[in-house]
Amino acid sequence: MNTLSPPVVAEGLAFRYASGGGLTRVDIALGAGTTAAVEGPSGSGKSTLLALLGLILSPAEGSLYIKGTDTRALPPADRDLLRRRHIGIVLQDLGLLPFLNAWENVASAFGPRLARHRTAARDLLGDLGMADLANRPVTELSGGQRQRVAVARAAVKQPVLVLADEPTSGLDPDSAHSVVSALRSCAGQGAAVLLVTHDPSVAGTCEQRYVLDAGVLSPARTETARGEGSL
Repeated sequence: MNTLSPPVVAEGLAFRYASGGGLTRVDIALGAGTTAAVEGPSGSGKSTLLALLGLILSPAEGSLYIKGTDTRALPPADRDLLRRRHIGIVLQDLGLLPFLNAWENVASAFGPRLARHRTAARDLLGDLGMADLANRPVTELSGGQRQRVAVARAAVKQPVLVLADEPTSGLDPDSAHSVVSALRSCAGQGAAVLLVTHDPSVAGTCEQRYVLDAGVLSPARTETARGEGSL
């Protein structure tokens, strides 16, 4: 693949579950420093799409290039290494470790030797407006604050791709705004950011906007995307 191509390119991705459902066709290119949103009803395949782009699932058809590498040609160990080094994932349940504080959760992205990455973790939390909460146990943080810790953990390795699953679900507007700003900070550091959301106002903050329906990913219609407020 041409090295000048966007760092994340999926062409004709498809995945089918034995019980039915999945994805029929996904074509998407995510440029460095850009944000993209995927909307769609429950059961449309949004979580499956994130799992494919995050190299958790392998597609039945199509190709996925990350940093010019054809991921379908990689053995499982190399796929896992590529994911750990170059992909950050913000899970819907966050997956934060309750026995660690904020900066320790961020540093845990590098592995168990937390102290080695204390400075990087604390600096990033500072960039996201949480410098004064870096030592706070995550169990004492608000929902929006925990979401920002999860974004920081996904971003601390300066990945090529950041994926976020409903990152503002259940948050009040101010907290949602803070989380969206944190994701945009990831893009500002050069990552391609893709999030799935049910919230049109969140989707409206992104440069690219897609709809996933019946397993097919399509650009959002202009009249759907136009004129919606942003957080």
